Parts: sequence; structure tokens; C-alpha cells
Amino acid sequence: MPRFIKIISIILMTLCPATAFAQQTIINVPSSDVLPYGEIILKQSNKFRPFGNGKYVSLTPQLIMGTGKDTEISVEAGTNIEDTTSVKLNLTAKKVFRIKKSARFTVGGTLSPSLTEGQKPDSMIYAHGSYLCKKTRTTITAGGFVGGQQEMPSLTGVMLGIDQTIIPNKLRVAVDWTSRNESWGVFGAGLKIRPEPTTSITTAILIPNSSEDRIAFSISISKYVGKVLPEFAKKEEKEQGENL
Repeated sequence: MPRFIKIISIILMTLCPATAFAQQTIINVPSSDVLPYGEIILKQSNKFRPFGNGKYVSLTPQLIMGTGKDTEISVEAGTNIEDTTSVKLNLTAKKVFRIKKSARFTVGGTLSPSLTEGQKPDSMIYAHGSYLCKKTRTTITAGGFVGGQQEMPSLTGVMLGIDQTIIPNKLRVAVDWTSRNESWGVFGAGLKIRPEPTTSITTAILIPNSSEDRIAFSISISKYVGKVLPEFAKKEEKEQGENL
């Protein structure tokens, strides 16, 4: 495990995607939530665009695991079905710094190689700060990124997000936005519903920044599995409640 974490850290510091974020997210923007060491979330994300010539369906299974010291890695395989079918592997890592009880600073990145096309991988590195207003139960996130499509990260942009609790541990409203007109530039808004403590369902509408792209929709289901490495577990505060 230490060698694997080291490899992920190297990826994070050098190349890290843009077309899909493979970790816990607000809607599209990575969140500051992080799993304790050895705990796992399984997630199935589905996106579809039913209108016009740009119709597509995207199916993405994902595994997220806490690696200790407020770090997290995830692996996902995204299958995009259009006129042809393409598959991308997204490898993601992030580190969360707890500034205060209500404030966090997150850095992370993703490397996204294609498994079906002979292309260079997409890449992204990002950093943002998050603040929780306890009175209103509102989390505000703001930061920036450097991304690249089939190249080293070179394109800079902004990411923003708001996560509003309506019914604690039951219902939240989430909105986020990533700048630029590339494939990752999109406004997302949706609901996060928790029918039971270990399951979360997120539905959202995705509005691209580019006028050439069309509106899409997404639905994802997350299942908290629990700790899978108890023999190596450290005494960390359990954060299951806000990790889905």
C-alpha cells in the first residue's frame, strides 16, 4: 500500500482529468469531503444527452478509498456511447488540509488515459478552499485549476460550488460551475438525496459553457461500504455522514 500511495502522489504532483472528476464531488467540482483510512465508497454515475445530434450516454463505475492523513484516491472507468464507444480510465488523488473546524483547503488532480483510442491522456491539477457556514448549513467552495486535453496541464480556469443542506442527512441542494469552453466547462445543479444512511442518490442538470454543446443530465448512486482494512486502521474520526 505505501508504494501504491507514493505512485498516486507522483501522479498528483505531475499529471493530474478534465473530462470527468473521479472523486467525491459537489456535482462536477471535487468536494472537500474525504474518507477515513481504509474506508470505501462504490459509486455508479450515469450521464446522458437526449437532444439533437450530440446524443450520448456515459456509464461510469467508480471506487473511492480513504488512504489516511486526509488523503483519498479513486479509480473509475468511463464508457461513453455515441456513434462509437470509447472508454477512459480516470485515476484521481486529493489531499485535504483542515484549517479550522469550518474551513478546508483541498489540492488534487487526475490522469485520464483512453483505453480505446491511441491518444495522450487528459490531465488536471486543482486547488480550492471550502467554508461551512454552520448557521445556514451552507458549504461554499472556490478555487482554480490547470488542465489539459491530451496534453500536460496548461489551460487555467476557475471552479465554484455551493452545497446547501435542506434536511440534515436526508436532502441537499448542490450547484457548481467550472469555467472555460472545453468539455469540462459546465454549470451543474441538482439534488442529493439520502434514502438510508449508507446510500446517496444525486440527480442533476448539466449546462455546458459552450453554445455548441447541448444540455445533459446525470444521476449517480453512491454506496458506503465501510472499512476494508481494519488491521491497518488508525484512530480517525468517522466521517461517513458527509462523505457521500
